[in-house]
Amino acid sequence: MKRYPLLVQLISYVFVIVIALITTLGLLYYQTSSRNIRQLIERDTRQSIRQSSQFIDAYIKPLKETTSVLAKNTEIQAFASQIHQENDKQVLQLMKMVLATNSDLQAAVLVTKDGRTVSTNSQLTMKTSSDMMAEPWYKAAIDCQAMPVLTPARQLSLSSKKEWVVSVTQEVVDAAGHNLGVLRLDIAYPTIKASLDQLQLGRQGFAFIVNDKHEFVYHPKKSVYSSSKEMAAMKPYLAIQNGYTKDKTSFVYQKLIPNSQWTLVGVASLDQLHRVQRQILWSFLGTGLLACLICGFATVLALRRWIRPIQQLQQVILAIQKGDRQLRAQETGSPELTDLAHQFNALLDQIDSLMVAVADKEKAIGQYRLQALASQINPHFLYNTLDTIIWMAEFNDSKRVVEVTKSLAKYFRLALNQGNEYIRLADELDHVSQYLFIQKQRYGDKLSYDVQGLDVYADFVIPKLILQPLVENAIYHGIKEVDRKGMIKITVSDTAQHLMLTVWDNGKGIEDSSLTNSQSLLARGGVGLKNVDQRLKLHYGEGYHMTIHSQSDHFTEIQLSLPKMHELMADDTQENE
Repeated sequence: MKRYPLLVQLISYVFVIVIALITTLGLLYYQTSSRNIRQLIERDTRQSIRQSSQFIDAYIKPLKETTSVLAKNTEIQAFASQIHQENDKQVLQLMKMVLATNSDLQAAVLVTKDGRTVSTNSQLTMKTSSDMMAEPWYKAAIDCQAMPVLTPARQLSLSSKKEWVVSVTQEVVDAAGHNLGVLRLDIAYPTIKASLDQLQLGRQGFAFIVNDKHEFVYHPKKSVYSSSKEMAAMKPYLAIQNGYTKDKTSFVYQKLIPNSQWTLVGVASLDQLHRVQRQILWSFLGTGLLACLICGFATVLALRRWIRPIQQLQQVILAIQKGDRQLRAQETGSPELTDLAHQFNALLDQIDSLMVAVADKEKAIGQYRLQALASQINPHFLYNTLDTIIWMAEFNDSKRVVEVTKSLAKYFRLALNQGNEYIRLADELDHVSQYLFIQKQRYGDKLSYDVQGLDVYADFVIPKLILQPLVENAIYHGIKEVDRKGMIKITVSDTAQHLMLTVWDNGKGIEDSSLTNSQSLLARGGVGLKNVDQRLKLHYGEGYHMTIHSQSDHFTEIQLSLPKMHELMADDTQENE
């Protein structure tokens, strides 16, 4: 894996942080702006639709009143009641005068109950019969009980062109309330269209009017009136009273026009929102790029100044690795780097002190080695063994002489170990067994012993001559001091972390008063036991410990705990020879 310089890593981190910060702020601003713009669009759309609804109500109200006035005119009622059938010209003239007062009025039609018509539009074609009460459109006009009725859009032929109009119909009744006919005024779109076209509903927004049966009264796109496909496209808007379409591209608001069965539907497009969102996106991209460049430039300048002391410290370390141990780092730069250089210099001073201590320790180790070599051959043991051999020879016990002599030879061969300081555990146990065998010849039935090893640890390498001083301690300070038969047991056991060597005897034990501390326990064994403890501490360090258990006049148990992490196999020691 490629390793990048610290400067590159820090600049990368700064870039990541800046980009993350700008992205987070951009998203927050984006969401907030979008929400505010949506709320603004919703508010403006509702306000515009309400105002347009009120305008349309104000627009159609006088038209409905005009229709009501005409329906109550005496000449029209006289004509419709068949009292004066010949005055149709006066009725026509009256309707033309009314049309002249309002440019949006395109035509006026009077249809009597018996099917007679008077119309300002000569091209009018209308289904009539002798009994108009049986016609559906006629019945629909009189269902409102002499109140004006607004009808949906329809196409009207005027001279050479056709216009889409809406109509206001009014039942004509006599004084008794009996139906005489229906009066209809056809109204063009210009005023309604001008009012709805000025609504601010976005670039693709629009408004339209439907009645209570969802029939179109007005739509800015006239092809909707005759196209079933385009009518079907408007149905999703009719299903939304106040909210957004499924694709979230338009906001729909519906408002019932007062005093009518019409509903004004406003569809506001969100192109303004999308335009602002794009502007925000590009603005933050540009801002982010500029911020990254500025931060990157400033970071490079700052980090080079901060990293220079680190580079100087690195050069000092390389020089020390090459042997210039007297060199020290300059304590300059930021407080953190100054502390680092100070601690590094203190560490170098501590290392120098430790090296001096290690040299002193090596000298001490050399001295302990000399003591160990000196203790390998105990003159008293050798003299006593030779006396035993001479005594056996005088009694012509040649067999025992041979056995003791062989055992003594093997004892010295294992003790010398060709000058090596380490020995296999199996050989160390064999060495102490030879020692016990020779002592058994001297003490006879007073001394018995049992040596048990573990085959799995036979090749475990340990410092040599660590068990004999413990056994010698058990004989001279334990078993020799009691009148009963003595027993020495040597066992090997293990735990997860340590190998345990145990020497147990049933000798005199240690008085309770002397069991106050480990130094008192070690004092019982004399120089040999202390030397073993010191040698093992020097070799294993904190991982080693000696444990002594004793009960006065019953037993003494000495246990050596050797860490397995220092295990050396026999082949390794032979390679080092």
